Amino acid sequence: MQADSTLSAASFRLTGRRVLLIFVGFFGTIASADAVLVASALRTWSGLEVASPYHAGQVYNAELARARAQEARGWHLESAVARVGAGATVGVSLQGRGAVPLAGKDLRARLERPTDARADRGLALAETAPGHYAGRVEALPGGQWRLVVEVLGADGVELRRERRLTID
Repeated sequence: MQADSTLSAASFRLTGRRVLLIFVGFFGTIASADAVLVASALRTWSGLEVASPYHAGQVYNAELARARAQEARGWHLESAVARVGAGATVGVSLQGRGAVPLAGKDLRARLERPTDARADRGLALAETAPGHYAGRVEALPGGQWRLVVEVLGADGVELRRERRLTID
């Protein structure tokens, strides 16, 4: 019994060719896995929040001035998202100073995926009661979303609010 194991161990020789094949196999496996992961990462998310970061930096002061003007209006916006079947409904309440409902405004909303702009969903909000607006989006998958609501006026966006939420 001992002689058989001695013969099989003696018949195995580690040659330069075998070492080369082991190295090529090992590093080939690592390189293949890396290539699959890099290709997947490049296809799913570019890593950019805006198309041109340079331009976004140039208009930053204008964005700050717009935010100050929105705060000066004293408007208050509350939003809610509720799952309805495979889709969801978005409800918005818009009030001015002194909790006065702001009726007759033009609102639009977007549900944005934080990591993939291709999945963004836009929806129109219609007034259901004075100062209350609602809209529906069909076939909305669960997960992390950012709700962006904009009140449009003659000079562009009068109010913009963003809210992160999780939809089950």
